[in-house]
Amino acid sequence: MALDRPTPVSFHAPLVLAVGLPPDTFSRAGVVLGPSGVALRESNLLDLRSDSAKYRPLVLLVDAELYDFDPEAFDMVAKDVGAKLGVAGSPREAEVTLGQLIAAVTRKSVFPPPPSSADAATDKWDFSEVVAAVSAAEGRE
Repeated sequence: MALDRPTPVSFHAPLVLAVGLPPDTFSRAGVVLGPSGVALRESNLLDLRSDSAKYRPLVLLVDAELYDFDPEAFDMVAKDVGAKLGVAGSPREAEVTLGQLIAAVTRKSVFPPPPSSADAATDKWDFSEVVAAVSAAEGRE
């Protein structure tokens, strides 16, 4: 007699996949994501495509210098797995980007729209204006 077993269900926990982030930026991202329950996993260029397909991240968070080397490739990977693309050049930019993610998930609303039609195909987030405003505010304090 065969035992009836439920079909295994593949469930992907909310995850941010970080690529090429310096240790201080990766550490800050982990601190920001910790209370939200969104996991943070690190990948490298060699494993990026397979890790993205395996984990199906909400966000692909890429170091700004690495992104500038080949933006089209990162845009394509993010689009292929349905992830948002965050580009962070500093721990503060990573914090702002991930803060927006957490706020959007908490509101259970759609993610912020891309800032320009050129970014619409990949849903790349550009938080340079937000980061500049935050930096200016910190300078006044």
